[in-house]
Formats: sequence, C-alpha cells, structure tokens
Amino acid sequence: MVFPYARDFDAVLAHVRKRRCVCWSRKTTIENPAGERVLVGGISGVRYDFYCTRCARLREFTFRTSAEEPARPPEIRVIGLARTPAEAHLFMDLHPCSGCGGEEFERNYTVAVVKGELCSRYSGVCPECGSPREFLFRLPDVTPIPNPAEPSFGGELPSELLDAGEWMWVADCLVAGMPAEPDGMNAEERRQACRDLLTAAAAVAEVRKFVAFGADAVSPEVLWTPSGRAVYTTDPARFGWQRLEIVEDTYRDLALAFGE
Repeated sequence: MVFPYARDFDAVLAHVRKRRCVCWSRKTTIENPAGERVLVGGISGVRYDFYCTRCARLREFTFRTSAEEPARPPEIRVIGLARTPAEAHLFMDLHPCSGCGGEEFERNYTVAVVKGELCSRYSGVCPECGSPREFLFRLPDVTPIPNPAEPSFGGELPSELLDAGEWMWVADCLVAGMPAEPDGMNAEERRQACRDLLTAAAAVAEVRKFVAFGADAVSPEVLWTPSGRAVYTTDPARFGWQRLEIVEDTYRDLALAFGE
C-alpha cells in the first residue's frame, strides 16, 4: 500500500477528519503531535497515533515525507494451475532467463497465498547473470502422488501452462534420435530410453486432453502460444484423436521393449 503525502500537520489533520472510525465517528484526539519517523517498504514516512473520542479505538495514520510518488511494486502474477510438480518444473525448463537465456537455477520452493489462493512459489537466482527468477503457480485441491514408473503431468483436465502444440514438441524432443531397437545399448542407456519414451507418451496424452468432447481432433483455436501454433501448422494431421492414441500406445510399447 502506498500511503499519502502530507505537506504539514494541518494536512494531516484534514486527512484524518475526512475518515470515520469503525464506530462512524470522525472526532479524534492525537497522542503524538510530533509524529514518529518510520521506514515502510523503503519509503520514509511519519506515523501519527489518534484515538477515537467515542470508542477510544487507536487509529494509526502514516504519511510520506516526500511529495514524489514512490514506484509501485509490480503486481504479483500467478502463471496458472500447476497440476503436478512435474508440470511446474517442465514449464520452468521451457522458460529460460530473460537476461541471458540460461535455463538452470536452484529452485527454492515455498507455499504462498496470493489473492486468497494457495500457490507454489519457485524462486532463485540465475547462475549465469545473477538475475532473479520466480514462478508462481496455483496449487490443485488434491496433488496426485507421483509414480516414478509411470510419468504423469496431471489429471483429466487439459493443462493451463502448456498448450497442445507445446506438449507435442516436448514429446518430439524426448524421442528425437531414439533408436528403434535397444540393441547395442547398455543397461543405463536402456533405462533412460525407457523413461524418455514413457514421458513422451505422457506428453502425447496431454495433447489428447485438448480434444473437445465429440470432436475428432485438437482445434487450432485452443493453441495460445506462437511455438505451439508453429508445431500445429507444420502437420495438423498429427493432432487427430486416433493418430494421437496410436502414437501414445507406440511409445508405451517401445518403452516396454527397452525396459526388458
């Protein structure tokens, strides 16, 4: 809150007289006419204590000592609902530092209340350029327990963080360069390939959630990012329900083959 400026004590009194107490009275007596110097949010001010003459309630008023309007802090922006921590971390992975383009940073996690809603807050500092990083996501009513053997990004509802085209891009990146057979791979390489295939299948499953009830394909109208629309425009046929189902099943079958 940015408190008002008063050029002198008469201005203080004029301001106070215009504001009623909770008992609806405007009559007050001042406790400290000289005021008390305070620093609130980096802004210098003077605080005065008044008492309501009707109900004896203490009423505190703080005024700026400078007529210059202080800079208002930026409004806290909640990005959207993160249905799972995996979805939140994926979103952060896809949004690098605006200062240098660095992707990694140590993500300190806390829970915050923003406009009455519980939110997950990830904050840190970019190790490359020192810029602050912060992401705020709404928390779901119920957070599913993650299953390491079966990657998942959310429940039945579509994502609010990534659109269908972005989920398709994630799946494509995970399987890019993947061999058709596990021959010649060591045990760790096979395990990593299995994880990547299952995660790609989960990403394709996220694309299918954008198919409206009764429709047979993702509508381009539900794509809200330039990158997502670019993936869709390249080959819209990939966003048909049946094709998505086949691709998802294929990735899961391949994961079983690599995991054997």
